[in-house]
Amino acid sequence: MGMTLRKTVALAALALTASLLPAGPAGAAQEAARVPGRYCLANAWGTPNISSKPCDSADSGQHWTVSGHQISLTGARGYCLANTWNTATVSTKPCNSGDQGQYWNVSGQQISLSFAPAYCLANAWGTPNISTKPCDNADPGQKWVVFDEQISLAVA
Repeated sequence: MGMTLRKTVALAALALTASLLPAGPAGAAQEAARVPGRYCLANAWGTPNISSKPCDSADSGQHWTVSGHQISLTGARGYCLANTWNTATVSTKPCNSGDQGQYWNVSGQQISLSFAPAYCLANAWGTPNISTKPCDNADPGQKWVVFDEQISLAVA
């Protein structure tokens, strides 16, 4: 009888432990989507320059706040991520509600211009260069993860 009781308790403990684990690959994929990647969107602090570089939570230029359709530097909320309209250039500039290049849609793993949704925030793969270009779901440089205050490349 003692052996049967021990087996029953062991099986119950095993079932309880299994119920607390993520459900296979889907759980793992969801978890991966919630953490920053290796390369983050970064502002060279004190300049308008934007690039991607290795994620570093101590780098003030890698902390962003997504508020509505604007993306601003968390430590300098008066400066927004901006596309120079009718060009591919992306920089930070003083936030301006009249600047169409400062409005972004964050949807899934893409960040596109609100007023030109066919153009997405893009990293030139294998380089630190950031620009806007026509949205392409197959382009790994256009897949981003927004997690807490970091925006990182999802695939890198």
